[in-house]
Amino acid sequence: MKTLVIFDVDGTLIDSGHLHHDLITRILAEDGLDVTFQPWSAYPHYTDLGVLNELFHHYHKRGISTDELARYDELYEAALREHLADNALPEIAGAAALLAGLAEQDDVHVAFATGSLRRMAQLKLSRLGLTPDDLALATGGEHLTREGIVRAAAALAMGQNAAPYRAVILGDGLWDQRTAAGLGIPFVALQTGLHAFDDKTALTLRDFSTLTAGHLLSLAAPVDLTETTS
Repeated sequence: MKTLVIFDVDGTLIDSGHLHHDLITRILAEDGLDVTFQPWSAYPHYTDLGVLNELFHHYHKRGISTDELARYDELYEAALREHLADNALPEIAGAAALLAGLAEQDDVHVAFATGSLRRMAQLKLSRLGLTPDDLALATGGEHLTREGIVRAAAALAMGQNAAPYRAVILGDGLWDQRTAAGLGIPFVALQTGLHAFDDKTALTLRDFSTLTAGHLLSLAAPVDLTETTS
């Protein structure tokens, strides 16, 4: 049976969680949009599209348009490129080595599911030596919900009508764990100190320095992610 490994990006593969928040908060503030108008826990969807939609409904009494979303996609990427001109963007220890190890395995597919907008996500992944256009990448620019992002990433990696397969998902946020639980996927948690995970994780790690591809694959379980993406 084939195996699918699904990675979150910010805080999971790249040490960029705080940076992402800081950059988008500044950009949105320049447009008069304050992300702290409500607690983060009040946002129904913790994705870039979800945050933008909430902000536009609050400040403009309507959802964000396709053109406006594309503008923020470009602004977010430009802000990250400006930051990277003078700053490093470190990987989570062992991330690149783990990805390389998975690439050497037979019948293993890798997908990336991130709440970030696409252009910024592609730039981050390129820092790991990956070619973004070649990746099974679903983002918070095309899909409102975390579940929709994961399902879309799985479909890109395995095909819409894939034969039964096993899967495991890795993330650093409580929303990642909730999404994994809702979809019935074993969850590997990256313990960064921002969240306290319960004992229902398949594995909890501080980084990937001691995790082998073989160990990760042993945690995968059969799943069914063939429902229509959202």
